[in-house]
Amino acid sequence: MRRWTWVIGLIVLAVTATACSSSNVKNEVEVGGKNVASGSTGGKTVVTIAVVQKDPGGWLEQAEAAYESKNPDVDIVIKEYVALPERSPNTTFNPLEGFKPADLEKYRNAINTDLMSGKGADIVSVSELDYQKYADKGVLADLGALMEKDPGFDPASLFGNVMDAANGGGKKVVAPIWFGIHTVSSGLGPEQLKVDDANWTWSDLLQQGAKLAKELPGDLEIMGAITPTALLRMIVMSDYDRYINQEEKTVSFDTGEFAGLLNQLKELYGAGMLSDNYVKLFENRDVFRIDMFAYPAFALETLQSKRQIWNPPGSGKQAGLRFSSNLMLAINSKSGVTDEAWKFLSYLLSEEAQSNPGMFMWFPMNKAATAGKLQGAGSGMMQPTEMESMESMPMEPMEPTTTGASSDKAQEPAEVTAQEVEQVMAYIGQAGYFHGSDPRLMDIVEAETAAFFAGEKTAETVAKLIQNRAKTYLNE
Repeated sequence: MRRWTWVIGLIVLAVTATACSSSNVKNEVEVGGKNVASGSTGGKTVVTIAVVQKDPGGWLEQAEAAYESKNPDVDIVIKEYVALPERSPNTTFNPLEGFKPADLEKYRNAINTDLMSGKGADIVSVSELDYQKYADKGVLADLGALMEKDPGFDPASLFGNVMDAANGGGKKVVAPIWFGIHTVSSGLGPEQLKVDDANWTWSDLLQQGAKLAKELPGDLEIMGAITPTALLRMIVMSDYDRYINQEEKTVSFDTGEFAGLLNQLKELYGAGMLSDNYVKLFENRDVFRIDMFAYPAFALETLQSKRQIWNPPGSGKQAGLRFSSNLMLAINSKSGVTDEAWKFLSYLLSEEAQSNPGMFMWFPMNKAATAGKLQGAGSGMMQPTEMESMESMPMEPMEPTTTGASSDKAQEPAEVTAQEVEQVMAYIGQAGYFHGSDPRLMDIVEAETAAFFAGEKTAETVAKLIQNRAKTYLNE
C-alpha cells in the first residue's frame, strides 16, 4: 500500500489559532466572555451553536462565513468549550486524537445544565453525550419533522443508513455531519484466514489470531498499534449489553468473566502477541488490523490493496457496519429560532458545504460530496488543497513481508475506476450502528483498567471498582 496510508493515522495539521467573534444580544451562551443569546437583535437573527471544540481545519468557521454571506440577516455564533491550543505555524496537531477527560466533563456538565434547564445553545454537538437520554426527555427537536416541512431539503441526498444508525432507527433527533467507519482487515488471503464476520466474537479474533501468529512464519502478532485500555474499551462497547443494562440500571462486571478478559489481554500483551506500537503494522506482520476509514481514500486504498475487510466483532444490536462521528448535531427543543437553526444545520449537510476542502478528514454525510471525494482521489492521494494543510510524519516505509502487499508496485499511484467508486458507495450504504454506549461509562472502564495493565491492581479488584462506580453512576 502507498506510503501515506501508513502514516495517515498519524496525520498532523499545522493549525493557526482563530478567535471567534461575539455579540451581546432567550437562550444564552457565553462566548468571548460575553453572554450571547439566540433571537433577533440589530436586524439579525442570532443562531448559537455549541461544540466541544472547533475542528482544527476550520471547516465549521468557513461554513459559518459562507452561510452568513448568503444570509446577511443571520448571525451564526459558535461557542467552543475547549479552545484549540495556540500554536505556531510549525506546531503539529493530531486530528484523530481524542479530548482530555477533564475537558469532556466540562462540556458534558455545562450542556447537561443548559439542556435540562431549558437554556443553552440552539444547536448542540452531542457526539460526546449520551444523547438518547436527552432525546427521551424531549429536549432535542424532531429533525425528521423539520426535514419534512422543508421543501428545499432532500433526505435522499444523505446517507440514510448512517442517519438511521445514529438515531437507533427511531425518531431523528441527531444528525451526523461527517462519519468514519470502523473495520478489521488482514493482509492474509482467504486460503490462510477465513472469517464469518456476521457471527464472530472478540474471543474468536484473539484465538484465531494467536493460532496463526504461532503457525505462520515471519514473527507475526495478532494486532498492533492499540493500547490495552483502548482495545478493552472497544471490546466492551461491542458487547455492551453483556455488561450494562441501562434501562434496568444494572451492570455485570463482577461476574468473573470480565476479570478473565483482563487477564487474557494482559497475557497476550506480555507475550508480544498484542502491542501498542506500530512496528509490525508497518512491516505487514500483523494478522488482524483495526482500521478506521476516516477519509474516503482510505477505503479506496484498502480495496485496491486486496486486503480482506470485515465488520468488527459484535453481538446483538452491535452488528453490521460500525460508524462513529465526532460532530453530531441536535437542535435544542427550547430554541426560539428553531427554523433558522434548521436552515443552518441543513446547509452544513449540503453538497456545497461538505465539498469544502476544509473537510479533509471523515466521510461527508452528503452522498454527492463523498462521491466527489472518491472520484477526485485520482491516484488515491489527497488533493493539493487538502495536502497544503497536512504534514506527513517523517517516516520511511518498511520492506513488506509475505503477509502484506508486495514491493514498490503497491506504492505506485493507482487510478480510481468508476466501478471502485460504486463499490465503496455501496459498502458505505450498508446498514450499521453507532456505539450505543454511554461515553461516561466507557471512561470509567478505561480509567480503572489502566491501573490493572500498569500492574497496580488485580483484575478482580478493578472489576469490583468498575462495578461499583458504574452502578453509582447509573443510579445518580
